[in-house]
Amino acid sequence: MSIYTEEQAKAILDKVLKLSTADECTATLAGNVTGNIRFALNAVSTSGKVSDTQLIVQCAYGKREGIATINEFDDAALERVVRRAEDLAKLAPENPEYMPALDKQTYRPSPTFVQATADITRRCAPGSPRRPSARARTTS
Repeated sequence: MSIYTEEQAKAILDKVLKLSTADECTATLAGNVTGNIRFALNAVSTSGKVSDTQLIVQCAYGKREGIATINEFDDAALERVVRRAEDLAKLAPENPEYMPALDKQTYRPSPTFVQATADITRRCAPGSPRRPSARARTTS
């Protein structure tokens, strides 16, 4: 999985909300990309990259809540996760501490994404083998 654009994420979340018949439905899409590097004998021996995206659906009927998660995003999978959350809510006992979901919120855009950082490859990682730069070749 890759990290979705705002438009792609909104399309998935809107689809989930339309599928729900619960009194309340909240959907959260979360994702991350992580990497690891393993060193042996002062050199990189292995490296890896993990990309994960997860959808969390929380449905409520009155004070009964159900939560289901999934990391597939085709139409059938979205239908399954919504039905699972709804079924769990119907089976759950009433929660005396239940708090209803907030109304729709408006958020300012967050300029926290930097394409140059997203484009970093293993070659850019500390300790990765690199060709000497022109400056390094002329000063040695």
